[in-house]
Amino acid sequence: MARLTSKQGRILLIGGVALTGAALATRTVGTPHRAPVATLPTPSPASGGSTPAPVPSTPTRAQLIDRCVAAIYKEVPARRLSPKATRNLATALVTVCAEEHYPLDLAFAHAYAESALDVNAVNRSSGASGPLQVTAVAAQQVGVAWPLTTATAKVRAGVRYMKWLRSAYAECAGSVRTSLRHYGMGRGNWLKFSRGELSCSTTVSVVRAELGCPGNRPYTSTIIAIAQRHPELRTTNWWGS
Repeated sequence: MARLTSKQGRILLIGGVALTGAALATRTVGTPHRAPVATLPTPSPASGGSTPAPVPSTPTRAQLIDRCVAAIYKEVPARRLSPKATRNLATALVTVCAEEHYPLDLAFAHAYAESALDVNAVNRSSGASGPLQVTAVAAQQVGVAWPLTTATAKVRAGVRYMKWLRSAYAECAGSVRTSLRHYGMGRGNWLKFSRGELSCSTTVSVVRAELGCPGNRPYTSTIIAIAQRHPELRTTNWWGS
């Protein structure tokens, strides 16, 4: 488990995509940081007139990147990364989600839960890398070369793995929440969880979180809540429930 410390307090980083029991045992769910709402840029008045130019119904790529940067600073005000690294993450999220036809708000919220939106996050115990904390096995499963050396590759690996879960397992096809649980627990632990075979005595932190065990904030509910806080990042509909 990795730990980041900022002036705003401590944020626990969640481990990577857990495909083995050993990796799952290291997972800890972070608690969202409630920060003041960031103010998005106001469009400048059109040249030669006093009326602001109309905002397009579909935001441009540049506008989405700016919104994503603002959202990052809203959720994690005391950034440990440089402004350049923060913009690189925002650019990667917007680019990959557009190319993969994946919800930007979901990817953003998932990255918050997994790494506190740290593009350079590395879990030393599992080797998981990037904002979505992807392991080498998961990256190779979805055709992304390891090691992950760019922000775009790191985001793409996590997004593709979520899409792979949706296509690989019928339970994930109709439910974002179930897909996220597979991502966090691994298939084997999810099956035990769904059959009610796991309890708060388990060392799998994502399972403990989803069971509502003391000291754990629900993993999937946190991701969904963060996404709902950022309707400005809504680009496409989610699948299922």
